[in-house]
Formats: sequence, C-alpha cells, structure tokens
Amino acid sequence: MARVEMAMDCRCLTGESPVSHASGEMHFVDIEGCTIHGYDTIAGRPCRNLSTEGRMVGNVVPCASPAMANIDLLASLQTSVVPVSFSDTNESKVREHIAIIPDAHLHAAHTFRFNDGKVDPCGRLWAGTMATDALENPDASKLGRLYCVQRATTPSKHTDLAATYEIVEKLGDIGISNGLEWSGGHMYYIDSLKLELSVFDFDENEGAICNRRRVFHFPREGGVLDGMTVDAQGKLWVAIALGGAILQIDPETQTELLRIQLPVLGTTSLVFGGKDLSELYVTSGTILEDKMGSDAPQAGGFFQSPCAWSKRPLVLAGLHFVIKWFY
Repeated sequence: MARVEMAMDCRCLTGESPVSHASGEMHFVDIEGCTIHGYDTIAGRPCRNLSTEGRMVGNVVPCASPAMANIDLLASLQTSVVPVSFSDTNESKVREHIAIIPDAHLHAAHTFRFNDGKVDPCGRLWAGTMATDALENPDASKLGRLYCVQRATTPSKHTDLAATYEIVEKLGDIGISNGLEWSGGHMYYIDSLKLELSVFDFDENEGAICNRRRVFHFPREGGVLDGMTVDAQGKLWVAIALGGAILQIDPETQTELLRIQLPVLGTTSLVFGGKDLSELYVTSGTILEDKMGSDAPQAGGFFQSPCAWSKRPLVLAGLHFVIKWFY
C-alpha cells in the first residue's frame, strides 16, 4: 500500500492547481483562501506564499521568459489572468491582467470565476470557468466554459500585455471545469458535474480539439472527478473530491489500475514533484470535508506520496511549456 504523509499543514479551504518547478519548488492555490502557497520539496518546508488580495485564485502556472521579465507565475484570479512576481526582498506583486473573461459570457444572476488550468505542450494556457453556485443551482450547472489564452493572432499597435494575448473559447455548456492533461496527441479533460473523464484529438500546432469521447465514468456515490496529471507511461492520475482518494487510470483500457486512499475526504488535485519528479503531491480542502460532515484533523493539507515506480520525465514539467509560450 502506498504511503501518504502530510507535507504541509496549510488548512486550505480549497487547495488546487499544484505545479512543479525544475528547481524542486512547487506552488499551489487556496481558492477561497485567496492565497498562493509555495513549498520547497528539497528542504521540506513552505516558501514564498502570496496573498491574492481578496480575489479567489483558480489556478497558477509557472512562467519564465525574456518576454515577461521578473514574472514567476501566471494566476487566474476571479475572472482575469494576471502575472505574478516575487521580488528579491520577498515582497510579492500581482500585475495587471493579460486576459479577462468576456462580458458576454457572464450573467447578472450568477458569479463566475476561473477554476483549474494548465499549459499545453506548445505553451498555451487552458483555463476553465464555473458559476460559483454550479453545485447547488441547476440553472448554473451549464454556464461554465473552457478557454485558451494564447498570443494574439492579429497584431496590435498597443504595447500593453492585454493587447498581446487573446482568450479563445474552446468549450461551452460546462458545469465545473476541472482536470486537464495532454499525452500522445490527445487532450484529456474533466467536467466534474458530468462525472466523466473525456478525451479529445488534439492538434498541437493549431491548439484545436475535436472528436470528444468518454474515457472513464465515475459513479456519483463515489465522489467527484477533480484535478488530473499524467505519468511517463501515459497513465492518468485523478483526484476524487469528496471521496478521499487518487486513482491511476489507463486511458487505453479505460480501467482503474490503482487507488490510493488519503486521510481526508476533500482531495482536489495532484502533480508529480520533487527534484526528479518521483513523488506525488496532492492538495485538499476543508470546505469539501465540511460538505461530507467530516472533521479529519489533516483536512486542507498538502500531502506527499513517494512513487519512484512512476517517474515522470522532467521535460514534461509545466515550466518548460510556459517558457515556449512567452518566448
């Protein structure tokens, strides 16, 4: 049985979007806690936390490019995507947005925010949205969308960052946009309210998706499919929110290969990390724990599970993708 232990007792309301850096450092978010957490996997301690100034943060991705000097991360805050920097004095700054959800996609009766997001192999940022009442209100259960943030296809005379990039809708009629991953010419995607993991054919050059089909269905009573990552063998790893588990899934046979239970119910997302990416790190949240009437003492923690049996090549780390995007 795989060993799971607490790496960081951060009591996240909803931990999400863990990302690995080549240095061994990691970042993840607390959505309602309006915080970006940092963790040093080499030293085994927290580092470089950042308040998002009261704005809910759906995801972060690493950023390192000459085109955006001194920018460390991109963060999806509420309805906008913004660059984030950490100064030498450990003071942190959130910059002006580079992309924002179009007004035409918002509804006066509902509040929207970005949720999970990730960078594809050509460096485009894919980020989904949800209505904040999507779980409770049937009228809000199909208002989410999936977007791609990329360099603008039409040259602009303006020099500001918002004019340099464009946000393109890729999918609509989404409940809660969640896990994303790419492997072998495919894009894998989770809409949590559909209780299924889908796959698309993915055109890497154009960033186009087509031919959607189901890879894996999860029973409603077992929890909710949430964040996702992929290992070096192309097997998918999915966090089961409200179910306290992470699953390894074979997309070819559409079967569950492995299940790891955690000491909490509110598991939300996961990523391979550490210096050689041989450890699995998992986020969780106390809000999900409360929904299940649980009072697990480690709820909201950031967990670690050594898994040398499933190493992931460093070249696939998100940092590599983002460098290509902003170069």
